Amino acid sequence: MVSVWKKRQQAYEFEQLFRDLSTQEYALAHPLAAYQAANERVRNVLARSLRVLEERETFRKRAAAVVQGYRTKDVTFRVFRNESLEQYRSLFDLSSRYTYMAAKAYDYETGLLGSTEGKALISRIVASRSLGDIREGNVLNTVSTLGDAGLAGVMAKLTAEYQVAEGRLGINNPDIYSTLFSLRGELFRILDDRNQTADDEAWQQTLEQHFKANLLADPDAATWCRNLKKSNGTPVPGIIIPFSTTIQHGLNFFGLPLAAGDHAFSASNFSTKIQSFGVALPGYVGIDEYTSGDPNAGLPALADPDALSATPYVYVIPVGTDYLLAPPLGDESVVRSWDVEDQALPLPFNLGASAFNTSQFFNATGTLSGKPWILRKHQAFRAVGDPKTLLGDLPTEFTSRRLVGRSAWNSQWKIIIPAYTLLNNEQEGLNRFARTVSDIRIFMRTYSHSGN
Repeated sequence: MVSVWKKRQQAYEFEQLFRDLSTQEYALAHPLAAYQAANERVRNVLARSLRVLEERETFRKRAAAVVQGYRTKDVTFRVFRNESLEQYRSLFDLSSRYTYMAAKAYDYETGLLGSTEGKALISRIVASRSLGDIREGNVLNTVSTLGDAGLAGVMAKLTAEYQVAEGRLGINNPDIYSTLFSLRGELFRILDDRNQTADDEAWQQTLEQHFKANLLADPDAATWCRNLKKSNGTPVPGIIIPFSTTIQHGLNFFGLPLAAGDHAFSASNFSTKIQSFGVALPGYVGIDEYTSGDPNAGLPALADPDALSATPYVYVIPVGTDYLLAPPLGDESVVRSWDVEDQALPLPFNLGASAFNTSQFFNATGTLSGKPWILRKHQAFRAVGDPKTLLGDLPTEFTSRRLVGRSAWNSQWKIIIPAYTLLNNEQEGLNRFARTVSDIRIFMRTYSHSGN
């Protein structure tokens, strides 16, 4: 009986323990469910955060690509814009420079821009920042909304002004003169009397005083004489005779008091400019006799001990200031001066790829083929023996047109005669030249405008 009771007691206790365990299990199930729910919520939040991170990364990549594209487009825009602006500015500066040169050429041709208003017109070219109105190649004087007619407006005014000034100043109807000047008599005041040997000695001494051991030592000769130096680099002996010219009442062409036999140009013309230039060397022995104009002339005097080459060449260069009488369109004239810069304009394309100068010039726009505004040097031209040749029927064959358009009134000229054009023995050539040449005469065919 006791054992059966104990078994029942144990079974009852076990049942109680089982019920307690079940109760505790149910008590733990709720926190566990809450834990699982919380864990799921955490996973959901983590998933959403990862998705947000991925979306942000994708957005940043897309934004970076877009920004990079904008940056590339901006850089491209800036590059092309800067290039376009650079090209425009370069071409505009070139246009402005050519307009400035045209105005200066107009002033040199007419002398009408020396007034305050004329100088203001030049200043307008420098200050202008627009091209102006150009239609079908014609410049128009129209004013933009900004009040600036631009470079075209200035050119239109100059064109209209010149169309009237050309006839009124006599530019289209010049006076043509051919004049021979004697350096011996009119410049150095040395008589040419065959009965006075002292005159010839004085003239010979004058020539010898102008002998130079090296013409290249003269800065003007080295700058303006084309191909004067020798290929071997040795000195270039020769003759340099400087002189000045003027056009004033009571003075001869060389600025000395007008005397018997002197030549002068009239100051009643506001402008006297050169059409062609020649040099005669009376007494020169051995010169080509054909220069006398006779096609049947004999050979040069080769047997003479003082004979020189048949074709002497000389340079004549203006190195001073040009002067003109500005036309007041009235009764009085004002002397105006110009420092003429004889410069070369570059070829637009240089199709022959010619090397005009040794220095390299780069222009980003490619509008110029060489270095701009280099000096235009003067070539030598052939002298004649008989001065009458220059006044005959064949003056153009023995004259130079290199000085065409330059004023005959200049503060400094130089006649340069290289000795190597006289004789291979240069010193002997100079000595023979001084002994035989009785004068140096310069010939000018000029055209003058009244400016009335």
